[in-house]
Amino acid sequence: MADDGERSRVILVPLVSNMEPDFVRRLNVLYDFYHRQWWCYRHRWNRFKLYHTLLNGLALFLVATGMIVGPVLKNSVLVACLAAVGPFVKGWNDFKHYRLKLMMSQFAYTSYAKVLTELRTYVRGMPPDGLDSLLIKMQTLDDIIVDFTPPIPKQCVHKYQQIYQQCEVDGDKKADTDSPLQSLPWLCGEKDQENNEEVP
Repeated sequence: MADDGERSRVILVPLVSNMEPDFVRRLNVLYDFYHRQWWCYRHRWNRFKLYHTLLNGLALFLVATGMIVGPVLKNSVLVACLAAVGPFVKGWNDFKHYRLKLMMSQFAYTSYAKVLTELRTYVRGMPPDGLDSLLIKMQTLDDIIVDFTPPIPKQCVHKYQQIYQQCEVDGDKKADTDSPLQSLPWLCGEKDQENNEEVP
């Protein structure tokens, strides 16, 4: 498996002919990194959403079952177990802070999606003068995301590396012409079947 710095999954292709190669290369490095951050936090958001929904639904089901079968059953131990398990599941959900992790992961991936959009504007002819200010803003944003969101696990990064391959962004050429997402002008690779999501 190649390291993050050894290969790119996506490539920005300039639409204007007078762009400096070094500037384009710099944009590609930034786009590659923030695209990975966007995908990983979107993947984590889907995972936290699943956990939060399942635990809340299970707690509600157990409490409702205890209230319904309680007057019918004469087994007080079973009724007490049903009444106790529901709040326990709800308490475990609150203890793991899945709701907070869900909100912060959403903040992270939506913020990185905006960065990807802004980076694509530079290959469409936007003057490169504002890139330094964007990097300063992203340093602050990265610090906030690191402080308030759970770290990205290595398994998530490996999955990203297995899915996305090198392709062109804002260009017509694709590295993988058999890709089911070849209609998207900025993505090449296999479709993420688990998330079934669009790529910014």
